[in-house]
Amino acid sequence: MKLGILTATISECDFFPNIIELKNIGERNGHTVHLFRNGEFNLIVDSGKTELFYSGKSLDISSYDIILNRLSVREKSNAEYYIVNEFLKKGVPVVNSPESIMKARNKLFSLQIMSSLGINITRSAVIRRPEDIDNVLKHFSFPLIIKNIFGSLGSSTLLVYDIKQLISTIDWIWNVNRNEIFLIQDFIRSEDGKISDFRVFILGGEIIGAMKRTNSDKDFRANYTRGASVEKALLTEEEEKQCLLIADEFGLEIAGVDFIRTKEGPVFLEINSNPGLDGIRQATKTKNFDILEKIINRLNEIKRGL
Repeated sequence: MKLGILTATISECDFFPNIIELKNIGERNGHTVHLFRNGEFNLIVDSGKTELFYSGKSLDISSYDIILNRLSVREKSNAEYYIVNEFLKKGVPVVNSPESIMKARNKLFSLQIMSSLGINITRSAVIRRPEDIDNVLKHFSFPLIIKNIFGSLGSSTLLVYDIKQLISTIDWIWNVNRNEIFLIQDFIRSEDGKISDFRVFILGGEIIGAMKRTNSDKDFRANYTRGASVEKALLTEEEEKQCLLIADEFGLEIAGVDFIRTKEGPVFLEINSNPGLDGIRQATKTKNFDILEKIINRLNEIKRGL
């Protein structure tokens, strides 16, 4: 197959090591793999036609069999959507689809979807104005999480311990952007009393890897990119069933589902349409298993099934 991988890498930066390794694995399996930096695309729109350029040269879109989308597409108005749309117009399948990505990228919207599935989710409240704070505190107790609805990799996630810290943090956020919409959430500890969660990697409707992430001494967030330690995890039957239910509801071919294991069962945090590869690969890689190899094989299966 001829595979194109769209990345969020800007023109001035190198590709991430695991993206390069995806390319290497694909080529070792006899495929042609091209990596694309999002900042090097140009589009010319004319009457009755469009033409996509990469690094100043016209790109033959229809020559690709399938596209792996690692762009951070939030919504159709997002500046990167035009790249994906050009491939779709030529009938080239894109994994994940923009529609499924948009559902998952908005944390508030994704929580609304998950709340209807009969699973336990992180209790959350939307804050739009100062008057909302008093009402929220009738239902929540400290410590609390403040989260941007479009954040990723643990960015825009804050922890507050009392009302003074909450109000000063909100004032600061609205001083930067008065139109900011954010979430207040319960701060949940896992059953072992630690700050940890689980990331479940789903590919083609199958769980192919799971890891437990435990925060470092320097950060309350359990993200691998924030210094959290990772280890391979075994899931209960209930956890597996609910993770697959969530991924299916969002229509994601590739998904990362996050939850905290509590004494009352799993509490789900969010779903990721563009899950990181570093931590899960480190936690699950063996002599006979590589999650990157699985991704390449799955893309080839999709291509052959068209």
